[in-house]
Amino acid sequence: MEICPLCGGSKKKGCTTYSVDLGFGIVVVRQVPAQVCAQCGEEWIESETAQKLEAIVERVKSQHNEVEVLQYKEIAE
Repeated sequence: MEICPLCGGSKKKGCTTYSVDLGFGIVVVRQVPAQVCAQCGEEWIESETAQKLEAIVERVKSQHNEVEVLQYKEIAE
């Protein structure tokens, strides 16, 4: 069990929502795997997941959609 460096609570596997404002549009990725503190709710995304999110955002940028809402599991595998 990992300890939250912010509050001392325990970090557990969970999910978060990742969003990016691109200026011309917004990308929202739901159900992103993360470590979530059970006490304060702070979230940490692993580096491998962050790399996949960056690739997703780059792909969406090239499409110039105003709003894009995606489920992580459907697009990251």
